[in-house]
Amino acid sequence: MQTYTLHELNAHVRTLIEEGMDGTYWVQGELMEGREGYGGHFYGEMVEKSEATGNIVARARITIWARTYSILALRFRRETGQSLRAGLRVLMQVRVTFNELYGYSLNVLDIDGTYTLGDMAKRRQEILQRLEADGIINDNKTLALPTLLRRIAVVSSATAAGYGDFSRQLMDNGYGLAFRLKLFPAVMQGTQVPESISLALTAIADDADEWDAVVIIRGGGATSDLSDYDSYSLAACIAQHPLPVFTGIGHDRDETVPDRVAHMAFKTPTAVAAFIVEHQASLLSELQDLQQRIPAAACQLLQHGRQRMALLQQRIPSMATLLLERHRHRVDMLEQHLKSMNPDLLLSRGYTITMAGGRILTDIADVAEGTLVTTRMHGGEIISSVRETRRIPAPDVLEQP
Repeated sequence: MQTYTLHELNAHVRTLIEEGMDGTYWVQGELMEGREGYGGHFYGEMVEKSEATGNIVARARITIWARTYSILALRFRRETGQSLRAGLRVLMQVRVTFNELYGYSLNVLDIDGTYTLGDMAKRRQEILQRLEADGIINDNKTLALPTLLRRIAVVSSATAAGYGDFSRQLMDNGYGLAFRLKLFPAVMQGTQVPESISLALTAIADDADEWDAVVIIRGGGATSDLSDYDSYSLAACIAQHPLPVFTGIGHDRDETVPDRVAHMAFKTPTAVAAFIVEHQASLLSELQDLQQRIPAAACQLLQHGRQRMALLQQRIPSMATLLLERHRHRVDMLEQHLKSMNPDLLLSRGYTITMAGGRILTDIADVAEGTLVTTRMHGGEIISSVRETRRIPAPDVLEQP
């Protein structure tokens, strides 16, 4: 049985690989890690994950030598707006190598940037489709914008240049407007972006009554880091936030998923600040206009009141005369009615009044034989004693047809 040293076996494997796989291959996978090492070389690891479970099913070390890396990195950034880093899906042209000391690895000769760009666009589209399917993609956009945008909660890094620019433009506005700002610190670059910003947004939502709006600003970062923001969890947090969210994390030609779901998206932090200032300045202008219009309106109302009062004073005498005439006529009518009810007038017309015991008799049943009665008529009274009473039947009442 032939025996090999490890070096001899590895050398044999190297020979077999170099003779059996002497060509180049296009390989797709995900960069698990990557770094620029001493001498300008790039070292990383490519993996393949199961679509069903997400588990890694294959891995290989990759190397891009300095001269090749300087060319590929520049072209890749120009094509995709990204730097080579963990989390990107890539399509690389490689040569299979094997070293007795370091083992199996892939030597990268070329990179297809359009593959990565397409994968990024695909992932972004999948996130947007999921947000739409969940019915939350436009939730933040439908929130009513407060009349006042004075209390601003800012999600950013304390050291970010964009945060400083935003704060200065807001506070040093030319209208003398006052704002209240509070920074909720968050990681704005790298794989921790979604979780860090989501935590800051949650903290703001817990005290939503304290703020009028939320601003997420980045500024100063590389375009290559924008894909860190394309996260469903972060987008859902923004979409369902109880306050209007403004974003200023991109550049002129880039739009992230958070930009798509935010209430309003701006290209830079200073653009966000400019909008808030102009919003408040517009309200200030309206208030100043009202301030100028109120005295004139008050004078107009007073003048109208004076004119109405003068008109009423002119009408009072004629109205009083009319009322007096109406009441005088009513009094005359009442006086005539009272006169018509005078008993003496009735007596002069042939009517009589019969009384007994000081009360007027109205029914024959109230009179008995022998009762002394007094009959009053025009000109005097007759006193007599009742000898006999007779009841006269009431006349028949004719039925109405």
